[in-house]
Amino acid sequence: MPISHAARHICKGFLRHTYTTMTTQFQNESETRGTSDVKYLVFSGDGDDTDNDQRKTYSVDMGATPGFCTVQKLWIFVFLQALMLVILAVVIGVHINQTKAETEVRFEKLEGRIVNDTKNTSEEDQRKPAGVTYVRWGRNECPDTADLVYIGVAAGGKGGEVELEVIEHVGGGSNYLCLTRNPDFNQSVAEEQDTRSRIYGAEYRSKGAGPLNNYHFHDAPCALCQSQAGRTQSIMIPATTYCPTGWTREYSGYLAAARWNHPRTEYVCLDEDPETIPDTAEKDEISLLFHVEVVSSQGLPSEYVTGQDLTCAMCTI
Repeated sequence: MPISHAARHICKGFLRHTYTTMTTQFQNESETRGTSDVKYLVFSGDGDDTDNDQRKTYSVDMGATPGFCTVQKLWIFVFLQALMLVILAVVIGVHINQTKAETEVRFEKLEGRIVNDTKNTSEEDQRKPAGVTYVRWGRNECPDTADLVYIGVAAGGKGGEVELEVIEHVGGGSNYLCLTRNPDFNQSVAEEQDTRSRIYGAEYRSKGAGPLNNYHFHDAPCALCQSQAGRTQSIMIPATTYCPTGWTREYSGYLAAARWNHPRTEYVCLDEDPETIPDTAEKDEISLLFHVEVVSSQGLPSEYVTGQDLTCAMCTI
């Protein structure tokens, strides 16, 4: 039996016994002194915590002065009532403290499980292989799905129309590079040499309409990014801004490369909201980035409409 129920049961039985004793003496006095119209209730029963106790009514003479014993018993009755309230208050306090202690124990156990789950998750992440790296062309930052490795500048071989340039300007690398902004040289040679390949900063070009029209002649930044742990593969998908099911889209944009009559370069995915390197709005004959448009008459399906700029998406898994 809970402690609060037991205390309540004992107090109630004790008070009923006191009531019965007092009222029996009052009844004896009333038979001697006579009766009046004042009535009171007396509980009779076995003291059990039941609802079947019978109630009896007695008449007592309240006009006569009660004797010393009667007054004494009244004070005892008041004292017992106060004592019962104190006991109940103590019992309730103990019950509250027990409940609080049990709640704290349950909370500590729950907190421990949360800490263990977090620890297990952290250990699982540590066991995953490092994420794959990729270049985000045209931006100084990485998306929320990746960590920044470094910020750089886009660079490549020199552009320009082949028929207007001397033959040596068609050489060099065909791919674009994301050069760090803080180069470290092992040798210092402050002059050009013919026995070298050459690299130039990359510049946006977009004559007429197109997403790059507002960035014409500006140099392009880039950012090297590392995807989240466990994503070990990356692909750049042209002609769409969506990734296959199960893959994560790191960013999307527009396909870019050298102009059709310039030396060939690779195709890169230029961010759809490109940034520029400050104070680089002048035209330079350097490495150039143009949008890639569709020419559907040259073997492409009818879904590819002539003149449309191709989109792209960088995806990881």
